[in-house]
Amino acid sequence: MSNNKISGIHAIGVEVPEDMSLKELMEQLLNDTEVELEKDLDGETRHPEPQSEADKWQRYADMLGDLFDVAHQIGYDAYMQGDLKIMRKVLQVESDVVDLAGIVTVEKSKPRAVK
Repeated sequence: MSNNKISGIHAIGVEVPEDMSLKELMEQLLNDTEVELEKDLDGETRHPEPQSEADKWQRYADMLGDLFDVAHQIGYDAYMQGDLKIMRKVLQVESDVVDLAGIVTVEKSKPRAVK
């Protein structure tokens, strides 16, 4: 992988310095995810905080928006650096995020049984 640098971004709780390479970003995200997963697995059964149905769907929409923004920034920076292979992969990720947003929208609109 080249030494391409990405411009500073902040989304989904991850601070990315302007001089961080794509490889360093991916390693940081993987390491942070593993640490969070270990914390969850070390504790008792995870009990999510109660939230309304509308809050749940809004949270999904917010996370998908953040994910799309990060992918878009990486794709733009890869394009500006001439790394078209990464840019094409990012376009696929963006497409997958849009597809997932469509699934979330369909699920959100389904009538739910009253408990």
